Amino acid sequence: MTRRTERRTGRIAALLLMLTAAAGCATAPPPPVDPARLDEAAARLGRPLPGDLAALYGLRVARSGGLRLALAATGDAGRLTISEPFGAAVSLTAWQVGRPTVFYDLREGCRQEVRDLAEVLGVGALPLPEAARLLGGRLPAVAGDRVEATESGDLVVYGEGWAATVRLAADPWRVVEVVERRSGGGWRIELGDHTSSVPGLIVLEHPDGRWAELELSRLEWPDALELPALPDLPPCGLP
Repeated sequence: MTRRTERRTGRIAALLLMLTAAAGCATAPPPPVDPARLDEAAARLGRPLPGDLAALYGLRVARSGGLRLALAATGDAGRLTISEPFGAAVSLTAWQVGRPTVFYDLREGCRQEVRDLAEVLGVGALPLPEAARLLGGRLPAVAGDRVEATESGDLVVYGEGWAATVRLAADPWRVVEVVERRSGGGWRIELGDHTSSVPGLIVLEHPDGRWAELELSRLEWPDALELPALPDLPPCGLP
């Protein structure tokens, strides 16, 4: 599946999100899901991804625009690369379910273990394995995570050290919002411009005002994806 980088619907959605955020208002919630259909939703969105995933996004953060984010996932492993507008990679993040996620800072020439997207995008959010499933059009849950239904028509995912409410829309089933369950408020991910269950626009927001926006420009399901090799870098913080 391919998409044009410049899409009118994506620009309009992004503008509306930024305007409502600036005004301190929440975007309109989707129509409530019939709780009787949550088992159907969980089964549909809890399936494995169709295959290996390769996707390219335009990335905007609070202090920088024009970045590119490339996602490559196969099985329970993957890579996430952020590049400058003219092609130079600035970071590479590698993950595999059951092992530490490693962030390679290519500008500083060092590596460190990370728990989630905070080091990668500057906005704390999901662990990388769950994030890859979310971007591929599935629930942000991997083996070992627990998924429960609520009476209000949402699902709740309980992972290792985190939990989030997942709001859905039906026909087709898709995730439209993921909100961290944390006293005093947590991070929030809003997803829109879907093609079937795959989101084309993703906005991450932190309670302190930090944000990041991803706009999908290309997505493929290759038959045999080879992950990029990892650089040989020392741990960050060494003298």
